[in-house]
Amino acid sequence: MERRDHHAWTLEDLQVGLAAHGVTADFSTIFRAAERLVADGATRKIQLEDGRARFELEQAHHDHLLCIRCGELVAVPCVIGRDDFATLEREAEIAITDHHLVLSGLCRECRDLSPDQAKRG
Repeated sequence: MERRDHHAWTLEDLQVGLAAHGVTADFSTIFRAAERLVADGATRKIQLEDGRARFELEQAHHDHLLCIRCGELVAVPCVIGRDDFATLEREAEIAITDHHLVLSGLCRECRDLSPDQAKRG
């Protein structure tokens, strides 16, 4: 999971990555291991609308962009400041303890595809 060319891993991604390193593991074993890493605080589980959980290494807070073309989940800097949260809390009479923002759009690679390449997908 420490590879820098991939940010968030589905269970399928983890299984393929392990196989590439000669490690064979069934899906339920990978699921249990991924959930254990979350429980231990080493990773964070991100549940998206597509129903597929992604796992990422725990690190400084950031938000995400889900590419509508290739499905890659890309880390993006959080642009919501503490003052913004304070204003929202005051106006809505709530207390925010955490947030998770997922934007929809195109990752760098898909954005740079020519229109002909994009059609071929």
